[in-house]
Amino acid sequence: MPIHRTKLYTRENLLNSISVMQSLISESAQIINQHKSKPTAASLAIQEQNSFPNMELVKDVHYRGNLSMEAAGDHLMVFADSISEPAKTVAPWTCVRGLLESCALAVWFLDPLIDVKKRVGRCFAFRYLVFTEQIKYFQVEKLYSQVNRVNQRIKKVENDAISLGYSRLLNKKGEICGIAQHMPSIVELIGTTLDREGEYRLLSGVAHGHHWAISQFGFRKSEENLDELGVKAFEKYLHPESVVFATNIAVTSFAKVFWCLSQLYGWDSKETISLLDKVYDRLSYNSKSRYWRSTPKRKPAIQ
Repeated sequence: MPIHRTKLYTRENLLNSISVMQSLISESAQIINQHKSKPTAASLAIQEQNSFPNMELVKDVHYRGNLSMEAAGDHLMVFADSISEPAKTVAPWTCVRGLLESCALAVWFLDPLIDVKKRVGRCFAFRYLVFTEQIKYFQVEKLYSQVNRVNQRIKKVENDAISLGYSRLLNKKGEICGIAQHMPSIVELIGTTLDREGEYRLLSGVAHGHHWAISQFGFRKSEENLDELGVKAFEKYLHPESVVFATNIAVTSFAKVFWCLSQLYGWDSKETISLLDKVYDRLSYNSKSRYWRSTPKRKPAIQ
């Protein structure tokens, strides 16, 4: 949590944060483009596609992980832009909040340590959540024919899951309440995949317009007195320590997604490690936070 009692960081720290994030974005994109966003022939991703009864479902969950990573990268770019001159003081923190949501989903889908059945099951769970959100939207808009269409789609996808050996999920009324497995809440997902639940709740305070959070992140007391009692006015201000705090959240979360993708897709680990080490060195992050040096590898499935 950022602390504004003393000047812990300087403008130079802020500029360094911006530069590092821009480098992470551009250099990770170079590696992705170098591989054309595709897994290598000997990768876990290809093993999963070849070993699962329905290859298209495996490709789909890999695609969804990539899509979530693209969304996270977009948030990261906008965050870096928003703290560049002329800097914003409130909007940057909602970018980091959105980044956390996208990163958590991406890690959940792309985790190289889970097996393919669990991965596809997670995708089924997410698809059910999407269906329920679509229904809520169509009900508000009174598009009842679309509601019926989505309900039929839910039954079809549930049958697909059952045919692959997943269990049915029914509530006490015998109604479908999930597919393959129950979808965690986004708060729970951010806590389990990124260990950032507290930070997410803090940033949510900004996104929801809570004054206690906005005033902490985007304002400071001015030297001007509002009245004879000495009450101080607030003025918009970008706290360098808040930038460093949020940069740590954004960089480490995006780095984890990129690491998961590169491991699942069988890309050169040395190249990925070199990039991540360089980023962490420039931000003076300690060696204990460099999980890629201690992450176990998943054993290949027996064919």
